[in-house]
Amino acid sequence: MIKKFIPALIIIFIFSSISYGAGSDDIYVRKDVFDAKMEALFNRLHGEIQALGNELKGEMKALGARMDALEKRMGSLETIVTWIFALLSVVVAAIALTPLIREFHKPKFTLEDVKKLIEENNAKLRLEYASAK
Repeated sequence: MIKKFIPALIIIFIFSSISYGAGSDDIYVRKDVFDAKMEALFNRLHGEIQALGNELKGEMKALGARMDALEKRMGSLETIVTWIFALLSVVVAAIALTPLIREFHKPKFTLEDVKKLIEENNAKLRLEYASAK
């Protein structure tokens, strides 16, 4: 029963609201008056569209200038960051190479090594001198 009642109720509401909205005042306008009013409306709309277009062009120029300034600042920031990374790399490399540099500056021969070589050479010379006599 409810399945039949609800669609019937919907149909009644739809047709009743249609009958209230179907009224007509039958106002007639002459064609030349209508054309003149439409011409004025189109001219006004055209003028407003052109004004909005000009305003949009101005905003686009301002936005372009701001984007150029931002791009320039980002370029300088990129340069600064690159220099910072380069300096940090040099510092890290210097810290890493410090032990190697210290090792490089150490003498290869110690004083004891030189003394041993001199004694060995003197011993050879003594043996040669003794065998030559």
